[in-house]
Amino acid sequence: MSRTPRSERVEPVAKATEMVFEAELMQLRRVAARERQLRLSLEALERRASERFLQSVDKAEGEDLAYAEGQDRAWRDWISVRRSNLQAELATTLAEKSDRMAALSQSLGRKDIAGRMHRSSLSEERRAALARDLANLQELAVLLNGGKRKPPLQ
Repeated sequence: MSRTPRSERVEPVAKATEMVFEAELMQLRRVAARERQLRLSLEALERRASERFLQSVDKAEGEDLAYAEGQDRAWRDWISVRRSNLQAELATTLAEKSDRMAALSQSLGRKDIAGRMHRSSLSEERRAALARDLANLQELAVLLNGGKRKPPLQ
């Protein structure tokens, strides 16, 4: 089947939009993985904070309460700073995820349109090829019959 100029122009566009879509999808996956990691870190931090508090209460019974209270305050301050840092990072990651999702949606639209255009051009090529083949078969049939006509029925 011969290629038409339209399909030759559209095919690279369809391939390029597919590659852009795949790149956008890969970036979104990286951002989503970072989001999961940050959420897990926040959960682990919350678990450690609750466990540490309970441990410090148990140990403080037989020791200097002022020292235990100072340690516990330092621990809570560290937890608070770490939580704030993780939440800020998560907020930044969520904003980036939103941007990536918008870019992915746009590239998906472009990919779909380019794919449809390419399939349409290929479909037109197939129809044209079938029409040529049919014309050739009809011509061959006329040649094989030698131009013989059957007498009309009376």
